[in-house]
Amino acid sequence: MNNLNTATALLQPETTYLLVCGLYNLGFAVFHMAFWALFRWPAGLRPSGAINAAITQTLNIVLTYCFLMYGGALTWSALSSNQPHPFLLVAGAGFWLLRSTLQPLLFSMRDRRSVGITIIFLVGFAMHAAGTMFLAG
Repeated sequence: MNNLNTATALLQPETTYLLVCGLYNLGFAVFHMAFWALFRWPAGLRPSGAINAAITQTLNIVLTYCFLMYGGALTWSALSSNQPHPFLLVAGAGFWLLRSTLQPLLFSMRDRRSVGITIIFLVGFAMHAAGTMFLAG
């Protein structure tokens, strides 16, 4: 696709939503890669036991991979003007809604950081849901 077509495609709402959602998820991949520094892993996990520390780190690596693949797929779709099935964005909306719901159940909402990240999760839900409507519409 030439540069003019790419620029024109990026002006379309559905393409913009795909790109923004893709970059949002890629941003979370970077955030999760920083967990070792942010939370002083693996030393910070030692009190939970060797098995729990290994499980936590493994799940974080796998989740990071999922963010990279999902975010990459949405970004590629936006930049190549290949529209994915709307279900791809429905899956993202469901993920971020579930993550938003789990935050107050598993983390104290007395901490401003917890409230802030919950708002960021809800923004992710809203972006993916809106993108779904544009793709399906």
